[in-house]
Amino acid sequence: MTAQANTAGAHLLLLVALLCIPAVAAGLQVGVEEAPPDTVAEGEVVDFTITLSGMPPAADTVIVDTDLLQQGDTPLLSPSGGGNATNTTPASLSVPAGGGGLSIRIHGQAPSVTKVTQCGAVTLTTYDPKRSGYAYYRVRFTDEKGRPLAESDTRLFSIAINAVDDFRAKLNQISDPFMRTYLQDLFEKGLVNEANALADYEMSRGAGVPLIWTVGGIVLTAVLALIAGIWIGGRESGGNEE
Repeated sequence: MTAQANTAGAHLLLLVALLCIPAVAAGLQVGVEEAPPDTVAEGEVVDFTITLSGMPPAADTVIVDTDLLQQGDTPLLSPSGGGNATNTTPASLSVPAGGGGLSIRIHGQAPSVTKVTQCGAVTLTTYDPKRSGYAYYRVRFTDEKGRPLAESDTRLFSIAINAVDDFRAKLNQISDPFMRTYLQDLFEKGLVNEANALADYEMSRGAGVPLIWTVGGIVLTAVLALIAGIWIGGRESGGNEE
């Protein structure tokens, strides 16, 4: 029992000694001053500053990238300490000597994910399916020979589209599964105005006009407007050639 007690005591002393040994550097840390929201509207302007510390000792260059777009005359990336501001990304910046920290101001606007095309009297509105996975910043390092290092950090954001969210809310109020699917198909084809008009009617309709006639009327109107737009465009083109 005495030998076992001595062994247990030795293990305890070893554990205490290990806990008292100063920990090694925590590694890369990215602090964000006034962190931007996780979700923004398309075109929304964001402005924040990141501070890099604990950079790897072998790092010679820090490469910073962003999915934000330049807004106005303000540079997209502005490093502290008199570094050159830039609107081109990814940007390669020198790591401060002595392992000091580096602050970078990032100012830009979220990209647009909406595309509007006018076809005669018909307006087609489509939305990029990618609305998440955009980066406020991506940070990585290379050594003096340009070889990538393992340390990196990324902060992501999503883009909210009110028109899409509002239409989904309407679909959730429609009980007919066929009509929900049909309206969603119209919306995804770009007939956003027509899909919304029909959804509004479906939510408020009583025992009046049969639904099939309403559907046919809206779709027929859109098709006739499209044909008229193409015909008018063809006449104008032909007139210019005379």
